[in-house]
Amino acid sequence: MTKSRIFFYLLVSFIAGVAVASFIPLSLFIVWVFFLFGAALIACGILIPQSRKYFLVIGFSVILAACGMIRFLASSRAPESDLALFVGRDASRQGVILDEPVRTTGTQRITLTIDSGDVVLLVTKLYPEYRYGDRIQIQGKLEEPENFSDDFDYRAYLAKDDIYYMMSFPKIEGIASDQGSWIYSKLLSIKYAFAGQLNRTLPEPQSSFMSGLILGERRSLPEDVVFDLQRTGTSHVVALSGYNITIIGDALMKVLAFFTIPFSWAFAGSVFGILAFTAVTGAQASVVRAAIMGILVLIARRVGRSYHVRNALTLAGALMLLENPKILRFDVGFELSFLATLGLVYGSPILERAYETLKLKLTPPMRDIGLVHEDRNLRTPRRASVIRGVLISTISAQLFVIPLLVYQFGTLSVVSPIANLAVLPFIPATMLFGFFTGMLGFISDFLGEIVGWVSWLLLTYELSAVSFFSRVPFAAIQISGVAPAIVSIVYGIAIAIIWKRIRHAR
Repeated sequence: MTKSRIFFYLLVSFIAGVAVASFIPLSLFIVWVFFLFGAALIACGILIPQSRKYFLVIGFSVILAACGMIRFLASSRAPESDLALFVGRDASRQGVILDEPVRTTGTQRITLTIDSGDVVLLVTKLYPEYRYGDRIQIQGKLEEPENFSDDFDYRAYLAKDDIYYMMSFPKIEGIASDQGSWIYSKLLSIKYAFAGQLNRTLPEPQSSFMSGLILGERRSLPEDVVFDLQRTGTSHVVALSGYNITIIGDALMKVLAFFTIPFSWAFAGSVFGILAFTAVTGAQASVVRAAIMGILVLIARRVGRSYHVRNALTLAGALMLLENPKILRFDVGFELSFLATLGLVYGSPILERAYETLKLKLTPPMRDIGLVHEDRNLRTPRRASVIRGVLISTISAQLFVIPLLVYQFGTLSVVSPIANLAVLPFIPATMLFGFFTGMLGFISDFLGEIVGWVSWLLLTYELSAVSFFSRVPFAAIQISGVAPAIVSIVYGIAIAIIWKRIRHAR
């Protein structure tokens, strides 16, 4: 058993411990049983030299699983706070907005860190608008979040961000501004200025769609566009999630390589592109996690063999869960990021080999009937089609996230694979031209408008494609009551197939 494999088993054990505690109610007694069992195995390893390595590895794995359980249980307990005494009563507090407010059609949701260190979620009117770093005074009825349905644990969803209290439409008085991080404030200023430039250059709904692609902003999208995106399973393209970033980063490297740019430069350019988009969007925690996943996909492409990135991917997941173990169950964005990354790293090579195998079987009969003509003057193999590479990556990511999407949202988009294949290959180019549209607009409105025409053409095609597939009869099917066990079995089978392929590749 190699050191690399032992390290992998230890990381997986910690993640497994977090997962068990996330979905199964555990008591401290059970956790201590795990600790004692692991310690007993370690003792056996010390006393029995013949099987020392196996006893030690299993023993430490069990202890790390228990550590994962402890980490989740510790993070799930609401901290003691004097705010608990004011639940159901009027309260007045001061605090600083330490996250970008989320604005929807008629309200804005503000995450306020009050002076005592507690976090309060404010739901208030859309205007006046508040921004990151504003110090405000609030007064209103303090409440604890409630679950409004059996299908979604809203309280736990907020708890993952340490939010245990909220106020609905409180009285708000502004006191000061620029009380947050100077760096984060500047990043958000760049984001707002860039979004404003896009709005001046592109018409609607293309402008809002471009803001969603580059900045993750989709609050101003028309309702019919939002409906079409949901129905076709393409909402992720305007949510700058890990699912989006991983596909974009992978596609960007393929496009750069297609234009004969050296592989090392294509790799560096793709990493820089991911980091640039992360900075422009304000470098929020969810986007940073997504960027890490996207960069790991590029590393897998660079090293050439997907199993070499196994430990890096597992370590990244373990560190993210160590920092916030609640995201494993209550952060769909993290789940989609991780699964999309698995699909791109491990699923793409499988589909690529399947494509080559199918091609070898079908080419001879197609050549016999004249559908394929062989060019014997070619001295070197043809360059792999960038479009084919993007399509394979898209299908791989889609296959890995579909079971989770069906479980979480109860909707299966029948046209999602086709709709994504029609749209996603053009997304990297759209984002590239959109980036230049905004940046050149700062220099000259004329230059911004010239590049903006290309952006408008790409955006118009993508919106038209989404609208077309949304109108297909039975494009989306409601599937409710999917048991977690079924989803676990599906992913278990996928993991088993991947594991077998990795072992065979060695």
